[in-house]
Amino acid sequence: MGKIPFMPGTFGSLVAIPVGFLCTFLPVYAQWIVLAFIFFLGVYVSGRYSLISGIEDPGCVVIDEVAGLLLFYIIFPFKPVYILAGFILFRFFDILKPFPVSFFDRIKNGWGIMLDDIAAGLYAVAVWFIVLKILEYYNIAL
Repeated sequence: MGKIPFMPGTFGSLVAIPVGFLCTFLPVYAQWIVLAFIFFLGVYVSGRYSLISGIEDPGCVVIDEVAGLLLFYIIFPFKPVYILAGFILFRFFDILKPFPVSFFDRIKNGWGIMLDDIAAGLYAVAVWFIVLKILEYYNIAL
């Protein structure tokens, strides 16, 4: 997906959807292990690719998007409205890069490549949690 010449991050994020679906068959602790594995694999692989290619944050590396969005999919139920909300919110914060996403984005190694997307995923989680609380307050069910 990262080799698509336009919007590789958006297309790469789509990979998180089947990964998130497969995680639904695992106990919660195992889902977190999968996320940790993807994260640390991403730190290593993206760091090596960045070093070898000479590109600080290669667009073709999308394992960071998978990890960031998978974080959302592990925390919330894997239902269509949540899948879509997570995707939109994650991409919004990944593109906008508010602090501390922007801070991690300036770290030019595998850690920075992965941590900015984890931070964007955490923003998506926080915003969706607030949305759910507002909907709950007004007795609006999804």
